[in-house]
Parts: sequence; C-alpha cells; structure tokens
Amino acid sequence: MLLAIPALLPSSFAQQKDASFVKQNDAKIWIQLPGFSIQPAEFSKILLLVFFAAVLVAKRGLFVSAGRHVLGMTLPRPRDLAPLLAAWVISVGVMVFERDLGTSLLLYASFLVIVYIATRRISWMVIGLTLFAVGSVAAYYLFAHVRIRVQTWRDPFADPEGSGYQMVQSLFSFATGGVFGTGLGNGQPDTVPAAATDFIIAAFGEELGLAGLAGLLMLYTIVIIRGLRTAIALRDSFGKLLAAGLASTLGIQLFIVVGGVTKLIPLTGLTTPWLSYGGSSLVANYVLLAILMRISNAARRPLASRRDPTTPIATASTEVIERV
Repeated sequence: MLLAIPALLPSSFAQQKDASFVKQNDAKIWIQLPGFSIQPAEFSKILLLVFFAAVLVAKRGLFVSAGRHVLGMTLPRPRDLAPLLAAWVISVGVMVFERDLGTSLLLYASFLVIVYIATRRISWMVIGLTLFAVGSVAAYYLFAHVRIRVQTWRDPFADPEGSGYQMVQSLFSFATGGVFGTGLGNGQPDTVPAAATDFIIAAFGEELGLAGLAGLLMLYTIVIIRGLRTAIALRDSFGKLLAAGLASTLGIQLFIVVGGVTKLIPLTGLTTPWLSYGGSSLVANYVLLAILMRISNAARRPLASRRDPTTPIATASTEVIERV
C-alpha cells in the first residue's frame, strides 16, 4: 500500500501542490506532506524484504519439496508460484503507474535472490527470469517511456541534446576524469543533470577518476560482504534470510545505479546509497544499515548469553541449525 500511494494520487493533487514533489523525471514517486516530502519506495524495499523473509521461512517446506521434475529441474506447483507472480505484478504495476523503472527492477531482483537463497532451487530463478524477460519485452512495445530509455541506452548520441543528453554528459564526465581524476573540487558536475542524485557517480568519476571510483565501490563491496557473512553466521532462519536479502538489495541497487550511469544497462533512476541527495534515500538506507548491524550483533553474541542462566540445561530449548 505504501508503494502504491504515489500512483493513486489524483492529477489534481499534483496541480494544486508543487508538482516536483509528486513527479520527478515524469515518475510519480513522491508524496508531499505539510513541511516535508517523502519517497515511499525507499522504505517499501525494506518492508517488502521483511515480508518476503517471513513468508519464505513459514512456507519453506512447500517451496523446497513440492513440485514436478522436468529437464533436471524441480518445478514448483502453480499455487506455490503465487508469491513470485505477486512480486512480478507489483514490479510491473509500479513501472506502469508510477513510471519508476528502478524500483520495479530492484524489488523484483531482490525477491528472486531471496527466493533462491531460501530454496536453493534453480527452477525459481529460471521462472523468474523468464517472467522478467516477458514483462520487459511487453513493456518495451507498450510504453513509450520504456522504449525511450532502451533506445537512449543503445545510442545516446542519436539525440545528444534531447533524450540522450544525460547519458552523453555522464560519459564525457568519466572521460574527463580518466584514471586519476581532475581532483576534488576541480570537476564540473553542473554539466551533468541530476548530479546530486541519480548521476552522482558521474561526478565522483570525474573528480576521483577510475582509481578513486574503484576505491569507492570497494567500500560498498566491504559492507555487502559483511552483510552476507552476517547471514552465514546467523542461526535463526528469518534473520539469515533478512540479512542476506538486505545485503543483496544493497548490491543490486549499486549495480543498477552504476550500470545505468556507465551505460552498461538502461537508466532506471535509482539513487546511490549514502551518497545521493535526498532525505528519504538517506534515512531508508541508514535504517537498512542499522538493521544489518543489529542482526550482526545478535549473530556474534555467545550462545551462553542467550540462555537464561536459571534455566536447567535439561529443559532448555534446542535449536535446529540445518536439517539434512
């Protein structure tokens, strides 16, 4: 519901209020409240991961054991496909009604990753990627804004003053930076539209160069690896899935952002965690980091401190690590 609120806002709302708080780059992703604005998609990714982890822990037996064997893969039953189809519908719905390609791709990819981690079945990934391919092809032919993004990605210099202006300026920024960059404060980030939000990586690439940008990405990689190591260390199934999902989401978002700015994939409009300007993005990503830190603390707490010292060992509850 939180994710769908901007799409449900009537057009009269955008006309009466400041339209920049309801639409940004033709995407309805903002909600304006008295005194401040909020981007619900930034918080919905965390809430949806909590929901996905809870459902997968409760229904893991059905996802793992039930299904038919076809071509070496265990295909899930149609009724077990409901969560996957729901995630697909949500992603497509966000893309259609809010024109937010980045959020739809992030939510769908995060769901596929967490399903694979929970079930370890390649069939879920095959089905998920097939649905993604079908939805992408359909969106390309049905929606003009998707078609423009793809065409701009393929050849941004076809319209360097129009639809390809952002990508062209981003590529020029990276070229100007070279290997070691122009130096902090010596770049021209104002030549790139949205340099403080979507294209902040281009500004860093110009001033820090390839070497500095690689170092920046390594810092992100350390955080992601620590999140995945936290998931491995956990004994609780829900916490394990949640930690893996949060770390994976961070990695996926970083790939989408850097890939779009460097022309590896089409532009999607996501912000760079902890770098891009925007209160909603900063707060949501700090909440994500705080949850990971809290889970990490629980994972590394000695087992003895988790049990009530007054409880006899004979009556203490047991904990299943993994069932073979």
